[in-house]
Amino acid sequence: MDTHNSPKKILKSLKYLFFFLVFLIITIILWDALNETSHYFRLLSMSNHNYIPEIKRLKDEGKLTEALQLTKYVRNHPDLPGQKEAEELEKELEAELNSWLGKTKRFISGFFFGSGNSIEETAGGITSDMIIWGDLRDLIKQGYYKVTGKETDEVIIALASIGLLTEAVDIVDWAPAVLKALRKVGALSKKFADFIITTAKKSAKLGKLDDSLKTTLKNISGLAEKIGLARSATVMKHVDTAEDLASITKIAEKNADTAYLIVKNGGKDGVNIIKRFENSDEALRLMNEAVKKGPAGIQYLKQITATPRRITKITARVLKNLRLGRIQTFLNELLMNFPDIRKFFWIATIVFFGLTLLCFYLFITNLLSIFGKPKSSVSPQPTTG
Repeated sequence: MDTHNSPKKILKSLKYLFFFLVFLIITIILWDALNETSHYFRLLSMSNHNYIPEIKRLKDEGKLTEALQLTKYVRNHPDLPGQKEAEELEKELEAELNSWLGKTKRFISGFFFGSGNSIEETAGGITSDMIIWGDLRDLIKQGYYKVTGKETDEVIIALASIGLLTEAVDIVDWAPAVLKALRKVGALSKKFADFIITTAKKSAKLGKLDDSLKTTLKNISGLAEKIGLARSATVMKHVDTAEDLASITKIAEKNADTAYLIVKNGGKDGVNIIKRFENSDEALRLMNEAVKKGPAGIQYLKQITATPRRITKITARVLKNLRLGRIQTFLNELLMNFPDIRKFFWIATIVFFGLTLLCFYLFITNLLSIFGKPKSSVSPQPTTG
């Protein structure tokens, strides 16, 4: 080791190390911004989906409210195809749904008989549940089925019991009534129904709502309030667990149309996409754009979530630990709003990556010069024969 020059060389090495770390962080920030926004621009390049055939299918199936809500989604996004047809369909659907006689008849049917084939019947059934009549009616009906040998519905019995229990402790009976209505139209998966039965029985024994059931009831209530009963029926068919429901509800609180269309177009894959994406503004922006592309957009999101993203997660963690998250968010917004500057970002990323490598090389070579094996100052003497 050269003791005379070593302090200077050590300081020089520390300088190279410092700049190496600075350039590395800048490279990570720039690369992460480019990587995170690249998916958004790929989605933008895809063709927008035509939802008109789907609206007509829903209309033919009698799902008028769901069809109208999808029509309004198309109308609210002028860049989607079929605007003229959507305008005509919107008028037709509103006229049909606003028929006073039909609405009243369906509401009364739901109130007294617990039917749920339309939104008005569902609303009538829920209203009757809110004043205990519906829960008593369903328990009597299921008891009659059992006595006469007909098949009973354990979910309806469990939910009716929960409805009476919540009335007894002054908790609003809205959520159990919604679940009961969804069950009657076949909108609850077997796994989710089993969860309801298990937790409802546990709650009945305790005399109060089980914590997991209480959370689920809050989420189902929140989902129905955000996306409506008609669309909740479509979404809940693909919900198997309380965690599924919680994830969808979080997205619905930010954008009801996106939460509905992700699951409608993707089914169980859509639920998994929502669960695997973090509940961030960047993820929501991606999903908002993907649903405009229809099933093709959901398939693209599926590929993203199926691809290992360890490097991205590591960089995100590094930036968070260094309290650079705001800078990252700012750069993402900048790239989203001004896509033409992406080329500049790529050039800057390459330049800073090159500087990172250069500083690392200088740091290593300088260390080697300090701690490398010293050369001998004494030359070997020739041997004499």
